[in-house]
Amino acid sequence: MSDRRADEIARLLHASFHGAPDQGISTPDLARMWALELQWFSPVDSMVIADRLHEFGWLVGDGVSLMPNPYIELLPPDLGWQPFSGSFAVIPAFVPPSTNDAPEPTQSESRPSQSKEQKPPTEQSHHPSDCAEDNIQALIAHVARKSGLERREVIRRAQRKRRALGPVTLRMAIALLAREQRLDMQEVLEIIES
Repeated sequence: MSDRRADEIARLLHASFHGAPDQGISTPDLARMWALELQWFSPVDSMVIADRLHEFGWLVGDGVSLMPNPYIELLPPDLGWQPFSGSFAVIPAFVPPSTNDAPEPTQSESRPSQSKEQKPPTEQSHHPSDCAEDNIQALIAHVARKSGLERREVIRRAQRKRRALGPVTLRMAIALLAREQRLDMQEVLEIIES
């Protein structure tokens, strides 16, 4: 298994389960978090990825209560990290450290025919998500520069707004913060629309 892909999965699981309740998170709640709160994947991709991570041993438990496999060393992601959906099109089977010598089949060939009917996550919104990430980073930088806040503080306040308001995008939460800071909203809108 590629170390890069394993690290990406370890970062995804750390970001998803950090501070999660001890009883775990249900598959629908995990998919909802990825799709609506974090906007990392589409709702369909989120369910597929959660199911594949569970099927291939990265997540353990039943669908009602999932937790990261205890043998995984979860890696904290860098500030602003976002998973690249292309790396989750094919998810390898998790091989516990004690069985690293024995090659484990990836099971990618043994997926049910249902996976052939669905598009893998890489085919859906690959390029737009890259543009959206650049757009959000530019928006964060602009608000930080014009308001005098640190980038980290802009992100923290925007995330707090998202939690308070419910299903709003990070872009919208940052725009609301910019308005609170009395920034020129025309400049903010130009960055959002670019």
